[in-house]
Amino acid sequence: MLNEHDQKTLTRAGAVSGIAVAVMYLLPHIVSVAFLSTYLFIYQGPLLVVAFVGLYPLFSKSTAPVLALLGSLFGVVAGVCRMLFSVVQMTNIGYIHSYIRDAHTPEAAQSWQDIFNGVFTVQNGISYVMDFFLDWAVLLFALAMWKHPRFGKVFTITGFVAAASHLGMKAYSFPKPPAEAGLFDAGPLVALWATIVFVWVLRSLSWLDDDHSQSAA
Repeated sequence: MLNEHDQKTLTRAGAVSGIAVAVMYLLPHIVSVAFLSTYLFIYQGPLLVVAFVGLYPLFSKSTAPVLALLGSLFGVVAGVCRMLFSVVQMTNIGYIHSYIRDAHTPEAAQSWQDIFNGVFTVQNGISYVMDFFLDWAVLLFALAMWKHPRFGKVFTITGFVAAASHLGMKAYSFPKPPAEAGLFDAGPLVALWATIVFVWVLRSLSWLDDDHSQSAA
């Protein structure tokens, strides 16, 4: 059982990790970071695991500890799937692009290109699993925020709308991603909501002190 200091340390690490995931996700869209792109892509998964585990202490003392536990578990699975998706995609790109580049005939290059297009469907499947667990982690934590002294109904409603929209669109367009099916992709809304939550978590660390959390639990 973690003591108060360790709980606060874990929560701080989770919040910083969550913000780092958002920066890693957005940075390649803002500036050219080719030399870091592989690391920014692959290592979002482990940081996502830390982020969701770090949320648990803040909510385990609230009125919805079961929702917080389930949300953390779903978030951990999402983080593992995120790294799996990233590694599979980068491995396929690295290997198959080299085979296309070194092909001796146009026919051989086209064959490898067809293989490349085919294996990307595997990554789409992993992405669906990742988003499923991520959206449910957000939904569970959003519900846990309803009566939480540091969050409340606004966080619940906005998180529920973002995650439910993303989950619904993914289910409707399955097996294609929503953007590929010509639908609105609510993924950035989920990312924006999560970023605001983790920033707010940093502002809420003092609530984990005994005199705050015990009186509100």
